Amino acid sequence: MSEAVAKLTNALKDQPKNPLRNHQVEEYTSEQARLKDIIQAPAFVAGDRGTATKRYNEVTKLVESQIAKPLHGARKDEVAQLAAEVLETTIRPALLPREEMRRNPAGAVGKFIRIENSRPVQHAIQQWKRAQLALEPENPDPDLANIERFRPEMIAQGQAASFMPGAQIPGNFAFTPQAKANWPAEMPAQGTVNHPLAQAQKKERTPAQIEALARAQAAAKAKRAATVQEG
Repeated sequence: MSEAVAKLTNALKDQPKNPLRNHQVEEYTSEQARLKDIIQAPAFVAGDRGTATKRYNEVTKLVESQIAKPLHGARKDEVAQLAAEVLETTIRPALLPREEMRRNPAGAVGKFIRIENSRPVQHAIQQWKRAQLALEPENPDPDLANIERFRPEMIAQGQAASFMPGAQIPGNFAFTPQAKANWPAEMPAQGTVNHPLAQAQKKERTPAQIEALARAQAAAKAKRAATVQEG
């Protein structure tokens, strides 16, 4: 475990190990309100108040124990700085590119198990997630603690799609956007004017050419035969 990960873990020691996401808090809060209405309903209103009370207590305990605790002041600044350091020094270097995760070339699975899915890296990722939820507990973004936002890509914007011949999903050769933009609108379906098919077609003889060649060959043969007889 790196020093930054250890410091971040210690700075979050009073935070839940797996904090509830914002949408989960909203769902449980809504359930609390529904259960409370059942519990406090007048006696003439039908309802299983015993079961509702039991569930209400369970949900309340869950929310109180698993909701992220907001950070303030210098401690918030410290956690933000440590989380950024852990992301840049431990997590980012361990993430496999999107193309390798999708196409699965030879060695990708082993690399994932050895590096990205190793216990130290997974621990660092978990601490980073806890930090994000503690720093912004009311942020409704469902991807707030999603590490996939930082997964690198092998191809830059504007380049052609990746192609890995030996991969499980090799992909296809493709034009770049710039090549497509430069492709002439009047270009024939076969490509350039002097494409291989056009060259082959030029070499093919017409019926008239074939007939003329046959006559020439017959004349040459007759001439050779006459020469042999004279000799």
